Amino acid sequence: MDWSIQFYYDKNLNPVFINKFFYFLVSRGVKYNAKGGGYSILAKDTKKDIDHSEKEVKESTEKLAEIVDTYLKFDLRTTHLDIILNYLGEVDIKFGIYIIPVKDNKCLISFEAGEHLIPDEKTFLIFINLCKEVFNRLNFVHGAFRSQYQDDIPLNEEDFLKKLPNIVNFYSKPLVDKLGREKLLSAPAKKVEELENGGIMLLVCTEQLGCPDELDAVRLHLGYELRYV
Repeated sequence: MDWSIQFYYDKNLNPVFINKFFYFLVSRGVKYNAKGGGYSILAKDTKKDIDHSEKEVKESTEKLAEIVDTYLKFDLRTTHLDIILNYLGEVDIKFGIYIIPVKDNKCLISFEAGEHLIPDEKTFLIFINLCKEVFNRLNFVHGAFRSQYQDDIPLNEEDFLKKLPNIVNFYSKPLVDKLGREKLLSAPAKKVEELENGGIMLLVCTEQLGCPDELDAVRLHLGYELRYV
């Protein structure tokens, strides 16, 4: 099963943010084409689309600057960027980054993975930790785990809070205040972590296919009525 960690960015999408985002990923050990790479730039005018796969597997992280520069020449309000990256460290993880424009020049940023790329709990936790660091540094509004069978996360804060918590959830400080910090911190989850930006990461379990009993317990604790996501 494919899945992703999606974040909502509620400020105007611009070159400063895009460069900051990729610079931070590289600073955390993310590489380009260390285990295979490629990218797609999908424009409103499909004749201008770019779809590129690297012919040779050879770490070339410096090429990220060229890819980003090419992407920034497009209209960010209507252009998707999909890129394959590698996170090298204690384990090697191949994953995708999707930058998806939404209304009013805002965007969803999706860390794309799946069972075939994240084979065990250790790798899952390392990948989620990378997502947590990005959420903490770049001040997204909210984020959550989504399987390939689920819709994108809601953009509106209230709509997001109405959704049942998933196996991984990220709340900015304003959302933490609405849900209740102490209630979140006392949730019967595998891990609840306060972040430097005042937000909270709620990790219910590490089972990529879901953990019904643990999810039900956390949802009831937070005051949700049990129903399908």
